[in-house]
Amino acid sequence: MAVFSLALATRLRQPMRARTELPTGEAQWIWKTIDRKDHYPTAFYAIRDFDLESSPARARLLITADEEYVVTLNGKRIGAGGSPPGGSGALLDVYEVGPLLLPGGNRLLVELRSARGAGGLLATLRDEATGRRLVISDESWRIFARHELGLVRGWLPIGDRDHGDERGNEEEGQAAFCWGYPPIARWGTPRIGKPEPLLPEGRPLPAASARPLALDFGAGKARETRRPPGSPVLYDWGREVEGRLTLDLPPAGKPGAGLLFLGTEPPDPLRVRPAAAILIMPGRHDWLDAHPRRFRYAVVVGLARPASAAVLPEPAQALPPKNPAEMKVFGIEGPPLRTPVEDEVWRKLESLAGIARRKEL
Repeated sequence: MAVFSLALATRLRQPMRARTELPTGEAQWIWKTIDRKDHYPTAFYAIRDFDLESSPARARLLITADEEYVVTLNGKRIGAGGSPPGGSGALLDVYEVGPLLLPGGNRLLVELRSARGAGGLLATLRDEATGRRLVISDESWRIFARHELGLVRGWLPIGDRDHGDERGNEEEGQAAFCWGYPPIARWGTPRIGKPEPLLPEGRPLPAASARPLALDFGAGKARETRRPPGSPVLYDWGREVEGRLTLDLPPAGKPGAGLLFLGTEPPDPLRVRPAAAILIMPGRHDWLDAHPRRFRYAVVVGLARPASAAVLPEPAQALPPKNPAEMKVFGIEGPPLRTPVEDEVWRKLESLAGIARRKEL
């Protein structure tokens, strides 16, 4: 009996502590339902509809995700970011979104990506005048693993509909899975970061030129030739640019996975580590990099169909992190580590290259 009472008291104390001590209040880390042993890369939507009697003059959205997020409010894409939080706790991005809230129905949609499969989203939307939390991340959010225009624009109701049987996708339309209240494992106690500007609405800067590349797996270097599907495409802006890379490609019926390489010189995909994984959910035709970067050249590997590339101008808030392949401990270069996305992309590409060589023979 004593053990049961202690467990009950501990369970009740968690939301009370979260409400009074954490900047996110009673928000919990959420994700799609996933097998803990499943490390397959994933991209999906987490959506929350909510009603307001009147729109507040000021409202702040605090949000972070492991690994990446792109957040949309009432059809406007407002921010992107995320990264695996360090030991000091998850850093929350802050957006002022009061002018975007509407009397009546509102929709908060977050595109989530993880190259490891597992991850988490933590978010809270607060009325700054009253201190009332309008939205928190919890089990009331809905998970959709397929893009539909009406989901993003807000006119397609989510309700409790479930297309799992109809489309063979068990995650679509399901309730969010809750990992629990912070602090949890390496995510630690969330901390408020600096206010972030909303994403600009200006016209993206298209690449000045693009050319297909193929990989010579035998020689271990890149060379220009006819390319099999999914082999690299090199984009050149003609000068160094700062901002977020965007890709536009025909939508596909299944998830897409690719690798992104960036540099001030044309990067060799067989010799350097990728700057980011490109994860695209079924039905989606575009991809936005979650982080602003500085570069001139971009190489995209693994996308089955050619994509047009552009940069959404934005002053880079920080230089890209140092390439992990160049990091050394005590002067010794460590062995390269490949993510599940890298393994999948290179495995498919090596297979296609082998088939192409046999055909040429």
